[in-house]
Amino acid sequence: MELFESFNGRYDYLAFGNTLNLVENGPNTACELLTETSAELSLSPTQTVVAAYLYWAGSADPGDLDVTLNNTPVTAERDFTLTSIINGTEYIYFAAFADVTDLILANGNGTYTLTDLDVTSNLGFYCPRGTNFAGWAVTLIYEDPTFNLRNINIFDGLEFVNEVENELTIVIDNLNIIDSDGAKIGFLAWEGDSSLAVEESLRINGNLISNPPLNPANNAFNSTNSFTNSSDLYNMDIDVYNVEGVINAGDTQATIDLTSGQDFVMINNIVTVFNSELPEATVTIDTVHYTPECGNRNLELKYTVFNLNSTASLPINTPIAMYADNTLIAQSQTTIEISIGGSAIGFEALLIPPEIPADFLLRIVVDDIGDGTGIVGEIDEDNNEDTTPIHLLVFPDFTLQNLEICNAVGIEFFDLNDAITILANTTEVSFYISELDAEDKTNAIINPEVFETESPLVPIFVRVENPDCFIIDSFSIGVAICPLPDATITATSPVFPCRMRAVEISYLVLNIEATALLPANTPITFYVDGIVVAQAETQADIAIGASEPGFISFAIPDGTLLSFILSAFVDDTGNGQGIVEELDETNNNWTINTSFGNIPDIPSLPTLIECDLGFNTAFFNLREQDEITTSVVQGIVTYYLSEVDAVEQMNEILDPEHFSNTTDPQEIFVRLENEICFTISSFLIAIENCPPDIPEGFSPNGDGLNDVFNIAGLQNVFEDYYLKIFNRYGELIYEGGPELGLWSGIPNDGLFYQEKLVPVGTYYYSLHLNDPNFTKPILGFVYVNY
Repeated sequence: MELFESFNGRYDYLAFGNTLNLVENGPNTACELLTETSAELSLSPTQTVVAAYLYWAGSADPGDLDVTLNNTPVTAERDFTLTSIINGTEYIYFAAFADVTDLILANGNGTYTLTDLDVTSNLGFYCPRGTNFAGWAVTLIYEDPTFNLRNINIFDGLEFVNEVENELTIVIDNLNIIDSDGAKIGFLAWEGDSSLAVEESLRINGNLISNPPLNPANNAFNSTNSFTNSSDLYNMDIDVYNVEGVINAGDTQATIDLTSGQDFVMINNIVTVFNSELPEATVTIDTVHYTPECGNRNLELKYTVFNLNSTASLPINTPIAMYADNTLIAQSQTTIEISIGGSAIGFEALLIPPEIPADFLLRIVVDDIGDGTGIVGEIDEDNNEDTTPIHLLVFPDFTLQNLEICNAVGIEFFDLNDAITILANTTEVSFYISELDAEDKTNAIINPEVFETESPLVPIFVRVENPDCFIIDSFSIGVAICPLPDATITATSPVFPCRMRAVEISYLVLNIEATALLPANTPITFYVDGIVVAQAETQADIAIGASEPGFISFAIPDGTLLSFILSAFVDDTGNGQGIVEELDETNNNWTINTSFGNIPDIPSLPTLIECDLGFNTAFFNLREQDEITTSVVQGIVTYYLSEVDAVEQMNEILDPEHFSNTTDPQEIFVRLENEICFTISSFLIAIENCPPDIPEGFSPNGDGLNDVFNIAGLQNVFEDYYLKIFNRYGELIYEGGPELGLWSGIPNDGLFYQEKLVPVGTYYYSLHLNDPNFTKPILGFVYVNY
């Protein structure tokens, strides 16, 4: 159920229409419907139609979306469907909508006849269920100069309650209530029966709503029309309720709760009518002037603030905020009070901050103090904004650094792109030997990623551009012959301790072929199949021709195969990059192919849950965990009541296929052992209350077989349940809980209460389990037979 339309002014609403049902549905009524009916519209001479919306509905799949109103064809502009599943069977219903304002204006007061609404093709499918219906109604908004200023909202959709889905909550919002004098709420509903009132209620904000005698508190949807005060609108309702004091001044939403234990009720629209005196601020961007020059960040904005569809003036000094995307860039305010239906033009010079990108969304928001907060109460708080895309001509943003590499030979390859440390607002970068070539964009360096030089520092010119602007700058590159270290690493074969996915390695970092010392804190990274598993660093400076030993232990990642590649890299920060410039950057690693002999951990085991057999006990097959336990590695699986027992292999659970819990929940320990090692894990077993198994009948004939209404999984499980039994007339004949045991077919309540077996027939039950996991009552029927 969503807001469809909102009206503000000296307005009110009414509804007129009619059912196509000849009588109310029931077991003794004919399975037939009309295809046309009529209704009257009567407005006074001072009242003018503002809007008129036609709704029609019925039991059909697909629905009839083409009808005729006063000889004018009408096709649905929107339609709604819902599905109710009863005993595994799907029942589909439809509703449709069309705007008929022009038709009503043309015809005025008088009789309106809807024809060609035909749902008879598969009517026989719905009749046994008692939900065969069709009908139509016009929701009409009209103006009268003598009325107070009001806000009228129309919400529509299609939602339902019945004996299975027996609770429905609808939250309506967009309410701006000045006071509750004369406040009212209307409903267009389908398929309500006056003869069915089992646990039926309508509450608004927790208050039970009624309109006696037409709509009693226990039968709100009962084939009535509040506008005509009639009760023969079979299987549909056009009802209006006074909600003064139920929905109050300052409220912005209301909660509608419906319940039904038997009657099937569909809500199609909800109309709220409240006194309202509020402005309605909106804003539009009229023009944005921008001089297209590189680096220009000045805009001239013209905008208009409106107060349309309002019921009060928009006050002077209403704040206005301007944003670039989500960054506040300017603030203003209205300079005059804007009357109902009026507007005011504004101008603003904007300087766009340098951190804003070239392309952004310019947003202007009225009634915004600069952080998204408004200070003026409005009819609609969600329509105060307008936007337009902006493109500035901005220079590329970049910074450069010089490139110099130490090399013992004197020749080096440079990636000229490494000279650019920051780059933004850019689509193209090119490099040149001369500044003139960069200006003319000629003779660009063809392959800047491998630029070769052996010279000392020389200039390189870079041209950075985007589709609008460009900048030329320069940096220096060069090669220097200087002393360098040469780090290498070697290690012993790894050691794997039992029951630990860990490695112990002794390694040696060397600086043998060097011309300079290797500095302390040179990083070392260890990999398993290319994944970083541990890091270390040298402890002291390593002299030319010297070395430094080290030791490390680390865990092997979960999921690693039994055979894998173990590698150690010196001068590696963990991403393949070094921090020490060396003579040879290609000899920094040690690698070994190895096999991991440890037994992997048992995967996470799920909790085993069984239905309570009574007194919080159940039987569990612990062997259900065998497959997961051995999914990574095969071995012998045993189960224990404690971790100590599992480690020591004591007090094994001897019959794990039929284990009965002693606590709830209870932790069970599992041991997996193979020829290499063993590992231990645990999981929980727990009890849950399962839905009881309710039979469809019983025979209290004293033969010892099926003599009571035996609801399996109820006794000693749900300690606070209570059961109600109703006869086919909806009269309560039995009510009881665990203290009475299972129902034997003898009434203990009701107008015609007698302590003898009930007659053969179908009875309806409402079972309340009073369990937090089963909050709704279980409804159904049971057949009693001898």
